[in-house]
Amino acid sequence: MATVRRWGPQGFLAVGVGLYVAVFGWLTWRQQSAYGTFGYDMGLHDQGIWLTSRFERPFVTIRGMHYFGHHVNLVSLLYVPFYRLGAGPHFLYLTETVVLAAGAVPVWLLARDRLGSAWPALVPAFAFLLYPSIEWMNWWHWHPEALAVTPLLFAWWFAVRRRWGWFGLCVGLALSTKEDVALAVMMLGVVLLVMRGLRRGRGRRAERRAGALTALAGLVWFLVCTRLIIPPLLDGIPFYERQLFPQFGDSLGSVLVGIVTSPGKVWAMATEPDRLTYYARLLGPLGFVAPLLGAPFLLIAGPQLGVNVLSSLPGTHDIRFQYSAVVVAAVFIATVEALGWLRRWRSWLAVVALVVIGCTAVAGNAAWSPSPLGRDFDTGIWAHRIPRHAAFDAAVALVPKGAGVSATYYLIPHLTHRRYAYEWPNPFILGNWGVHNEHPPDVATAEYLVLDTTLRQEPALLASLTDSTYDVVFSRDGVIVARHRAR
Repeated sequence: MATVRRWGPQGFLAVGVGLYVAVFGWLTWRQQSAYGTFGYDMGLHDQGIWLTSRFERPFVTIRGMHYFGHHVNLVSLLYVPFYRLGAGPHFLYLTETVVLAAGAVPVWLLARDRLGSAWPALVPAFAFLLYPSIEWMNWWHWHPEALAVTPLLFAWWFAVRRRWGWFGLCVGLALSTKEDVALAVMMLGVVLLVMRGLRRGRGRRAERRAGALTALAGLVWFLVCTRLIIPPLLDGIPFYERQLFPQFGDSLGSVLVGIVTSPGKVWAMATEPDRLTYYARLLGPLGFVAPLLGAPFLLIAGPQLGVNVLSSLPGTHDIRFQYSAVVVAAVFIATVEALGWLRRWRSWLAVVALVVIGCTAVAGNAAWSPSPLGRDFDTGIWAHRIPRHAAFDAAVALVPKGAGVSATYYLIPHLTHRRYAYEWPNPFILGNWGVHNEHPPDVATAEYLVLDTTLRQEPALLASLTDSTYDVVFSRDGVIVARHRAR
């Protein structure tokens, strides 16, 4: 007991955050080192940030798009100084791990205020660290929007404390991660305007004003990104509407009209089995407390949840991917606010809810997470070094600095610090290039090929190239390096 008192709840929280960083920091570092990341998405972000750090036009040849036409990820600019010093994918993974783990801090702070005690507040904080979607987002490469979770959680806590300067900073950080996070910020402002503005007291007017300004800022930034920044960089083609909602329309206006005028289709999609599984895995690890008692705060995630559920891309309604980042933030805000409401009504119900959350957090982690406690941990989701990787290392090392290269999808993230880096079979056969494979690249810019031939990706193309224009200069364990004869 003396040790417990000496550490205090802050000490236990620090240990939990530190343990998360240690475990997932090691796993993600190994993931990159053991060729467990791909051109999509680690490689394209790495190349985009590297080009920006060299003051070159950030046209990402992994994707055939301008980096900020792909998404408006202004937070990436914070990485530029580190990339000037030699940072790369390992650093991206490590910072993502630290930022995600730090989200337990605002959850604990908010729960401490709502429950009136620091010790029980550790339950939702540790539930955050055990939350399957957080851990899966950490696993799935590096994505700027994953960095929005912690600023959004801090923003709500600062709003509760009426610390508007820090609130504004957190909102700004969240907006910088990706254009559609602006919709969550807009709804954060609406919820603040309505839910917090209803209360009486001296700060009521300030809260309502902050809510209105936040909602306006979110809406304006979304329109700026989607109408002024992205379209010119994508030649005005409504790429994301066509990619995500082909069943409703091919432009923002037609998609919205299609959704409003097709309630039957919307309901059918929202209740498909994979969507129901999505809801269960979002809410189950927190005992379904949020939708039962904190539903108004789930409105923060309303637009993004609608996008995820109605999208034709399976990854959007899968807890393993970055599309659920702002949804996760809203779920935890709603859960902690629900705990506060229970405590004010019947304190014993709050205790019951905490027990439920604690149990479901552990059970959810075991059933649905990639953590060492999860049943999927040993299924191959985490890469580890194998003898063949020595051949990978040697092949990658043979490509001169700055030389253009086309490489197998899990080799290219180790070769993206250059102007021309392609995921094979680009640039020879276009796939996932630009919006509709328009503006094909010059094949001569691929001076080297680095390929794992055991995958047998386009073997006829490879045979043709090595017969005509490329010489094989390295071959071991099925891995080859070929150099263009004109080099």
